[in-house]
This record gives sequence, structure tokens and C-alpha cells, in this order.
Amino acid sequence: MPDSPTEGAEETGGPELISFADIPARLERAGLKRVSAQRCRQLAEEDPNWPVPLDTAMKVGRMRLFDWRVLEPYFRERKTRQGQRTDLRRLE
Repeated sequence: MPDSPTEGAEETGGPELISFADIPARLERAGLKRVSAQRCRQLAEEDPNWPVPLDTAMKVGRMRLFDWRVLEPYFRERKTRQGQRTDLRRLE
């Protein structure tokens, strides 16, 4: 019997559940730019392209869990804009 909800997920085809705190390490292992857990949460709250709405994410206690196989393509395709000030964006 697995010790964690994600252990053995590859063999059974189940989801690879991770929390915001797990995302930075997963990004590094996947060869992607590391993004802090706080920034991931901000993206989940503000980016309309975030693949799993927070209100539909699995919740365990106060923690939200996401399937890594759904998040990874989002981070691979995401366009970063370092230094862009979003507070000065013009509404058109």
C-alpha cells in the first residue's frame, strides 16, 4: 500500500498530486525555470490561463493539490515577462 497519495501514480495512471510548495522542485526536475511557491499561488489566483481553477482544485485541510501532469504543460508554454510592471497596464 502506498504511503502517499502520489506514490505509485505512474503505474496506476492516477494523478501526480502536488501542492504549491512542491511546484518549485518539480519545475527544476523538469528542467524548467524555478518559480517560488508564492508566485505559483499568485499565478493560480490571477492568470486566466492557469489550468485548474482554485475553487475546483482538490483540497486537503488548508492545502490545495494539483495534478502535475496538468500543470507541467502550462509552465512549459507560459511566456514570462521579467520586470514588466503590471500595475501600470493600460485598460483598453
